[in-house]
Amino acid sequence: MMLRTVWEYILRIFGVEVTKTTGEQWAENMGFTQKYEATEGVNFTAIFANKLSTLAINESSADVVGNNGRVTFLDQCLGEVWERMKPVISRMLGTGGCVIVPYVRLGRIQFDIVSQERMVIHEKQGNHITRATVLADSVKQGERQYFRWVNYQVTGENLYITNKVTDQWGNDAFLDQWAEIEDKAIAGVDRVLFAYFQSPVDNRKFSDEYGVPITYGCDSLIQEIFDCFAQIQDEYKLKEVKIFADERMFQKDPKTGKYRMPSKMYFAAHGKENGDMIEVFSPEIRHSSYYERLQYLFGLLEKCIGTSKGILTAPETRGATATEIKAGLYDTYAMIGDIRLTVEKGVRDYLYACNVLANYYELTPLGDYGVRFDWSYEMIESSSETWGQFKDALELGIKSKVELRQWLNPNETWDEAQKTLQDIDG
Repeated sequence: MMLRTVWEYILRIFGVEVTKTTGEQWAENMGFTQKYEATEGVNFTAIFANKLSTLAINESSADVVGNNGRVTFLDQCLGEVWERMKPVISRMLGTGGCVIVPYVRLGRIQFDIVSQERMVIHEKQGNHITRATVLADSVKQGERQYFRWVNYQVTGENLYITNKVTDQWGNDAFLDQWAEIEDKAIAGVDRVLFAYFQSPVDNRKFSDEYGVPITYGCDSLIQEIFDCFAQIQDEYKLKEVKIFADERMFQKDPKTGKYRMPSKMYFAAHGKENGDMIEVFSPEIRHSSYYERLQYLFGLLEKCIGTSKGILTAPETRGATATEIKAGLYDTYAMIGDIRLTVEKGVRDYLYACNVLANYYELTPLGDYGVRFDWSYEMIESSSETWGQFKDALELGIKSKVELRQWLNPNETWDEAQKTLQDIDG
């Protein structure tokens, strides 16, 4: 509540009178983040977010293409962000959205990664955000927490960026590490200078300013799974082995007067003179029925989220060809495609922001650039089948040796692969 009060105060300081974001929306976004960041117990939102982010980004790459100094500069900017892309995607799916905020410090573009609850959207023009306030960074020094706020406003074709530093109570503050980040006005800009990676999950509302987590709408089903967990735990506790032994088999503690038991499974009982000295209580555990229900609930959760089997349940095996693999994983594959489209949009917005900042600070000479994505299809393809297709394409002249080498060595850039091939050819 303290942060919310400060947040509302900051909006007044920036002169925000009308915003698309209601208090209820902001509170909902806060709730999404708290659920995703919870570390006590099983976190299904985090499980699905981490798994799908791995499938989306693993062995994939992106680079800036062109032949000028600006391309080299932007490719370096992209490379630094791409190294963090897995946690960006995971947080996007876990909280509904993730924001990458670039800024210039000491002649270099740096960036902050924040969840969508630290961003308030005020205005949009089409798909472009034209006014927003972002809690870009926070740091704790001693007992005090400091926040760096950034307000973006597009008026006409000019973007005005205003920074403000406060403590946790909303008082003005100053920190050396943020001293060089200045307010600015930039001409020829049509959107805010940050990248918003919005979750592709349908929020089931007419308004789509914000995204929702991957498990949105599945709370009741997830609660059923937790109830099943509790039932299984109770079943094992109630069916623990117990040994009832004649009390004459034990000695009493002279101080407490209680029988000394070899372990907690033993209980002293009154035996009969001609009866058994020991009786064992070991009922059968109904694990099969409980786990059958648990697997059913796991599969139902996968269907509600929209993935194929294989996240919580065992994956379906339908064959070894690329077509058969794709059929068994089609739902997950389709979702990965949606995630990648979101990533492509976010990356392009980030490079747009970096390009504008490079112009404003004259970091490199002007130059045109393009973006190329090389997505991995390892999850739905047979590597031997794909290699055969690559070799056939090389013989037909529609693929180059450089492309084949990059497929074998996905971490190599185009120039590195070309140089290695030249060295091999002698």
